[in-house]
Amino acid sequence: MNHNKLITQKARENLKPLGFVQSGKSRIWYKDNGWWSVVVEFQPSSHTRGTYVNVSVSHFFYESAGWAFHIPNRLPGFANAEDDSDFEHKVDKITIEAATLASHLLEKYKSVEEFISWYSRDERRSIWDDYYCGLFKALSGNLDEAKCYFQNICDSKYDRTWEDAVQRRAGEFVFLLSNPDAFKSSLQGIVLRTRNLMCLDDYKEGEIVLPWAS
Repeated sequence: MNHNKLITQKARENLKPLGFVQSGKSRIWYKDNGWWSVVVEFQPSSHTRGTYVNVSVSHFFYESAGWAFHIPNRLPGFANAEDDSDFEHKVDKITIEAATLASHLLEKYKSVEEFISWYSRDERRSIWDDYYCGLFKALSGNLDEAKCYFQNICDSKYDRTWEDAVQRRAGEFVFLLSNPDAFKSSLQGIVLRTRNLMCLDDYKEGEIVLPWAS
């Protein structure tokens, strides 16, 4: 039995009806929503044949060539492929569970407020928490609060080159927030560049429908 083919078969049966597509020939399936996605990853083990399953929310507001699992969830258990007679049942069960959770996340994260809730929790205070909380605050129309998050990044000291790059981006956002249309256009550009790096379907500027508060 080719366990990778069986995983693909079960993913096709249970995820494709929800609009998920396979990322190349990988064990990643995603539902593309323009500026964000729900991602189902059938993660292999380094010790034995089989799969874990991660169901995550990913958004495209910082350029990256690979999937970033911003809001991660791992289903309990491991579908072990060493017992061929039972593996098909295990994969079918865990893929159905992944589809159920994916459906829940697709509905839940239509709301920008849910993203804000995730990034503003007290125990989450990294540079990325400030970056994304500021970004989603801006999308919700709270421009003054958004500026505070971006300014906090600008006023902090960092040691790594990638942190300096995030800091420069935050500084650009502080300036752009005085012109909401320019800020929105900047975000659309970031999403388009990220999608291009990830080899996702082409969109033109203006086709990315951001959840912008009117």
